[in-house]
Amino acid sequence: MKKKIIDLIIYILLFVGAIIMCFPFYYMVVTSLKESAYIFTVPPQLVPKPATLENYKTVWIEADFKLYFLNSLKITLPAVLLNVFLSSLTAYGFARFKFPGKELWFSVLIATLAVPGLLLIIPQFDMIRRFPFFMDNPLTIVLTSGVGGIAFNAFFLRGFFEGIPRELEEAAELDGCGIFKTYWHIAMPLARPALATLVIMSFLGVWDDYFWPSLILRDKRDWTLPIGILGFKAQHGVQWHLLFAGTIIAILPVIIIYFTFQKYFVKAVAEGGLKI
Repeated sequence: MKKKIIDLIIYILLFVGAIIMCFPFYYMVVTSLKESAYIFTVPPQLVPKPATLENYKTVWIEADFKLYFLNSLKITLPAVLLNVFLSSLTAYGFARFKFPGKELWFSVLIATLAVPGLLLIIPQFDMIRRFPFFMDNPLTIVLTSGVGGIAFNAFFLRGFFEGIPRELEEAAELDGCGIFKTYWHIAMPLARPALATLVIMSFLGVWDDYFWPSLILRDKRDWTLPIGILGFKAQHGVQWHLLFAGTIIAILPVIIIYFTFQKYFVKAVAEGGLKI
């Protein structure tokens, strides 16, 4: 009986905590559906009356969020693919091959995680500004994001590749598969949960990044969604209903990516991939 009471209290606390965590997001969605006259009513409307999609139409067409959205997609998708591919190659190399100083090089790679990312911004920017081609070019964001975070990703993936039975790869080699075919057709499919987790994390990192793209992309036609939202706020002031509509547009792809790969993400966590 005492255990049931404790469990009930825990469930109530978790339920209350979940409501507190989700309420700001809910209120943002509600506000994005309100007309401007109903934003600051007292008491605040928790259900918009009347609800309108006009705010989304305004920011999508008149505030150029359509352009920012497409720019974000054009940068994020190739950057994520490049990042996951290079990370998996690095991790597979450390997991399956023997070479002089292997553990030392891996330790050096891991040691780079101790360097705060902001400290690298200035030298990176100094190198890039010496090459005019890379300034104001979305390709720069694709390349830098594609190679960024490989140390952590390789550390994360190496354990998954080491957990794959060697017999499977040896059987593939006996059937005539080369090294790359074995990596691509045997190791990669079996590491799908870990790769899906990397896709989620990499997508979040590139899609939400504001600081680095704001240094490189100066032409408004190349702006991504985070830059566009800040630019819209600076240009039009804080119009909460429009600002929240733009924010909802910006986070929709993140939600879609998460729910698409959710089952793999949960599996990766359950298998201990995030015990780091």
